[in-house]
Amino acid sequence: MRRTYRLISYLYPIVLALTSGAGVLILIKNLKAGTYDVSQDSIGLPIGVTLMVFLILALTHLLQILLLRWACANSFAALLLKISAYLIATVSLLILVDRIVYWSIPNHAVIAILYGVTAITFVVFQMQTIAQLK
Repeated sequence: MRRTYRLISYLYPIVLALTSGAGVLILIKNLKAGTYDVSQDSIGLPIGVTLMVFLILALTHLLQILLLRWACANSFAALLLKISAYLIATVSLLILVDRIVYWSIPNHAVIAILYGVTAITFVVFQMQTIAQLK
């Protein structure tokens, strides 16, 4: 079980990085293909938000792992650390769902699908985390 947990804990950030990178490349490809109107806002805003979401989700992933490592003992402080870790995980999942909904438009469906795969990987990681703590 420990080996699977470690694999999933490394797999989620890799999938997240691939999703963010592919999202940026798809936005640039759509810009070159003329999908976006020239009078529209800068394409830099969605690219910047995609990179910020990547950084936020990566940092919350690391913070969750750190909190759960500190929460090894069966004490009240450990319980608070576990609750904090799962609140962080809930926020991360909400961000992923928001990205799926946001990119669910015709020219960006691939980005939404990639965020869906990332969300599934995240949920599998959370299930492994819960199994690890039992």
